[in-house]
Amino acid sequence: MIAELPLTLVQSLERRLVTATAVSTSPFTGTEQVQDWGGEWWDYAIEMAQTRGADARRLSAFLAALGGPRGRFLFRDPTMGQPGTALAPFVSGGFQTGSTLITGGWPASSTLLLAGEFFSLGADSEIRLHQLTTDVVSDAGGLATLSFVPRLRSAPLDGAALEIAAPAVVLRLTAPVPARIGRAETFLFTLSAREAL
Repeated sequence: MIAELPLTLVQSLERRLVTATAVSTSPFTGTEQVQDWGGEWWDYAIEMAQTRGADARRLSAFLAALGGPRGRFLFRDPTMGQPGTALAPFVSGGFQTGSTLITGGWPASSTLLLAGEFFSLGADSEIRLHQLTTDVVSDAGGLATLSFVPRLRSAPLDGAALEIAAPAVVLRLTAPVPARIGRAETFLFTLSAREAL
């Protein structure tokens, strides 16, 4: 079981999609050559709200227990959830790869999710976060094709559930987290993390 970062303490965050690409420019013509190595992952910078007392010590213990980059934690980004949704979509068909996914379990002939919204796929340490790049529209049979980033790292199982109510990502710290302690035992934490692949 992967420990989950307490959301009630998140003050602000920065999220970015990183791609493994290299650009080389010709010194003679100025033309650029782009090499796409196919790797894509999420990077986060998370600023925790000022805390004190027992809550601050609990958060300090949570971060210390991660052991820096050794540990992983589950993060449910509070800016992307759709609480209260009754939708229960699933993967429709095995052996799918790339940046599109055929899914089922949607209401028939509806616009369900909009470009920019998120979903996660997988369980435990294999949870991956994806962002839609086009609106999701279902057909008369309740099937819909999702287009998203980052690309699938492995083919999901047929029937695997998609999480849209509270999408999650598994993160790993990229550096030790300092505890900035101020007057009246106030604690401030800022952490940087990347998707744990």
